[in-house]
Amino acid sequence: MNLSFTSAKKLTINLYEAVSANITGTVTVTIENRVYHAANSSLDMVIKMDQTDEEEVSFVAQEKANPNIKLPVHLLYEDDGYYVVRISDLSPNREALAFDLYQENEEKETVNVDDVTSDSETDSTEEIDAHALITTLYSDQRKTKSEEGKGIKTKQDYVLLVNDLEKDFVKEKMKNYEKAIKVEAKHKRQTQQEMNELQRDMKYQVQEEKADTESKIAMKKDAIQSSDASIQLYKDEQKSLQKKLQKLNKKQQDLAMK
Repeated sequence: MNLSFTSAKKLTINLYEAVSANITGTVTVTIENRVYHAANSSLDMVIKMDQTDEEEVSFVAQEKANPNIKLPVHLLYEDDGYYVVRISDLSPNREALAFDLYQENEEKETVNVDDVTSDSETDSTEEIDAHALITTLYSDQRKTKSEEGKGIKTKQDYVLLVNDLEKDFVKEKMKNYEKAIKVEAKHKRQTQQEMNELQRDMKYQVQEEKADTESKIAMKKDAIQSSDASIQLYKDEQKSLQKKLQKLNKKQQDLAMK
């Protein structure tokens, strides 16, 4: 990994701040949570990625204090695009941290090392992992909250953590759809009012003027139908999210009973 920390401050990612990256399309990556554990100099991060394929993801971390050293990264838990990772052996300086996400391809490329390095007839091959960089996240450790202890958790703790984050995400999305419905409803009312005014004006227009007004009225009707369709779509999405939230609540209850 060849990283430059000169622009790390500018590229520092805050919590819930989405980062887009292109691989085969657009992938959005978000840091959902991060906690520093001073007792064992480690950092836990929860990362959400709207990855649609099933390729494996790998991670590489370096910090500004020791830019030539790759830090140990352990995947603690993974579920439906959420990754809980722990970065260990951090320096006490708590400076900028660069975190790479790679998409691992199923196929690996095998090359003949001698073909590209010498004229030797020895059949020497080397397998090279084929992987693509998704994005690099820069995290300012000084802005990361600290927790006492070593942050040792069970798998159930991580499941509950991710479940809570997913619930928050669903609730926020439902709020956004509610706002969109209000905006579209307001636009529909304005369009309806404009159409009513055009219809009233037709009473006092000659035939040539009426033809133009009728065309405008038709456009207003189309706009109203479009608003109706958008509102219905948003309501359907809200219902789907409500079902999702109910399932997440049920999952939380079931986990609490274990």
